[in-house]
Amino acid sequence: MTLYQVPAAVIHQVEESLDEDEKEMLLFLCRDVATDVAPPDVRDLLDILSEKGKLSPESLAELLYRVRRFDLLKRILKMDKATVEVLLLRNNHLVPDYRVLLTEISEDLGKSDVSSLIFLMKDYTGRGKLSKDKSFLDLVVELEKQNLVAPDHLDLLETCLKTIHRIDLKTKVQKYKQSAQRVAGTSYVNACQASLPNLNFKEPSYSLGLKLQKESSKEQRRTVGQHGIQRGPVKTAIQESGAFLPVHIPEEIYRMQSKPLGICLIINCIDTDTEVLWDTFTFLGYKVQSHFGLCVAEIHQTLHDVACLPEHESYDSFKMPTPGSPH
Repeated sequence: MTLYQVPAAVIHQVEESLDEDEKEMLLFLCRDVATDVAPPDVRDLLDILSEKGKLSPESLAELLYRVRRFDLLKRILKMDKATVEVLLLRNNHLVPDYRVLLTEISEDLGKSDVSSLIFLMKDYTGRGKLSKDKSFLDLVVELEKQNLVAPDHLDLLETCLKTIHRIDLKTKVQKYKQSAQRVAGTSYVNACQASLPNLNFKEPSYSLGLKLQKESSKEQRRTVGQHGIQRGPVKTAIQESGAFLPVHIPEEIYRMQSKPLGICLIINCIDTDTEVLWDTFTFLGYKVQSHFGLCVAEIHQTLHDVACLPEHESYDSFKMPTPGSPH
């Protein structure tokens, strides 16, 4: 079978029309496509892909679409933006979503952002490894060489984007991770968990404070009623200036001892940073589930699925009501 080859004249015309930033982006997009070669420039890369039968008019159109050269789509390939978008929905992509994500982040970063990221990565890449004039894509390539960034390993990048206050781009990474999770069926590990692998999230950190209180104030324990309610004055420990001061609060308090206490469902529809919510409810002892970019039907289905989970019966918070139960 004869492999289709894009004419050399077309490749030359494309290469001649791209500026240096666009060429860098195109080379980065194709790093996973031509893994067995190290082309020095775009023309050689496209020529090699064409010889291997990997460069069709559709895949070349995808590359021009990714570098935002819609004028070249019309002038050279006689396609418009809408046509390419339809092709991307119907056909397999030449460029992995991971590469697309990173190039989109690169386009949204300012010079000061890139400079800050390069500085933050010095502890990982080594001092003097990357000069200040390098691009974000140069930084990613270096991190990939050291296995610090990969399609399934973006926690370091996510953390650094948060550090430079680019929450919008951090959210974009989170959306990619959730999408990849749905496609691959792999379990998502949040950035906080990945950076602290020795923490046992099955036993929330707030329990450490409870243990200290129990050891120092055993007399504070109360007999739990039949329905798990404490009645009468309750002595609560409040930390102030390093000391625990007893405060009497005459109120009814539900028993809150199950692990986890219940399920906290976060549905993010407006691209806001939900990490504070995630960390807060994890700290409080809840099992947190986070969803991004759901449509109305998906929100309804998610709420229904979570509401029907049988484990609610064993949770002390948001427990499914039973006849005669005070919950």
